[in-house]
Amino acid sequence: MDAGRPTYVLANESLKDEGFRVGDSFVLDGTAEMLTIAGFVRDQTYNHIASVFIPIETWRKLAFAAPGSDKGVRDPVNAIMLQGKNIDPNAIGELLPGTETVTRAHAVQGISGYKEETGTIFMMLGFLFVISAFIVGVFFYVLTMQKSNQFGIMKAIGAKNGFLGKAVISQVFVLSLASIAVGILLTCGTAAVLPKGMPFRLETSWVIVYSLVLLAIALLSSLVSVRTVVKIDPLKALGRVE
Repeated sequence: MDAGRPTYVLANESLKDEGFRVGDSFVLDGTAEMLTIAGFVRDQTYNHIASVFIPIETWRKLAFAAPGSDKGVRDPVNAIMLQGKNIDPNAIGELLPGTETVTRAHAVQGISGYKEETGTIFMMLGFLFVISAFIVGVFFYVLTMQKSNQFGIMKAIGAKNGFLGKAVISQVFVLSLASIAVGILLTCGTAAVLPKGMPFRLETSWVIVYSLVLLAIALLSSLVSVRTVVKIDPLKALGRVE
């Protein structure tokens, strides 16, 4: 870089929440390098910390400031990313001995704390699905037991178990679908008011997948209620009618 010429960088837009704007300058901790923001990028963080993209010459100047830290390598880099189809990491590794070739997925898994954090999140999701199945099953079971007299009367006047089972499942389907829709709206509302620096992204594909999973759990839980309806004795139910 030319002496006296500002070093322009791209910063994650979460820095806007801290008051930074295009044209502002800042100094990196532990260095005397002055960086000037030329623009902002979206969703570029590392371990939930805003990322800053700098010219590679400036990066080399900061990363290999200590004498001999570059080990005599000319224009050193940390990594080279290849984009394209049918790229074989093993074949590339054989052609470039002394290097480590991995896929993007493996590189992400190697980030410090990433595997532990995602494992915790998925464990929480698993527990939430189990708890949801239990709560939904108990709720509809209690609702079915409260209507046992009505189901008994319907069976006494000729209603088939298949018809009653379909009625229970359809009620569970409608109630669950409405509840999931309300939950999605509340989640979207919460995501809209979260600060930009919050590491939270609502992916449409995951919302659809989890909604279908919750709907499937609700329908499977309703089978307990259907089994209860099938076992209702119409004579006993009529005997309890006041």
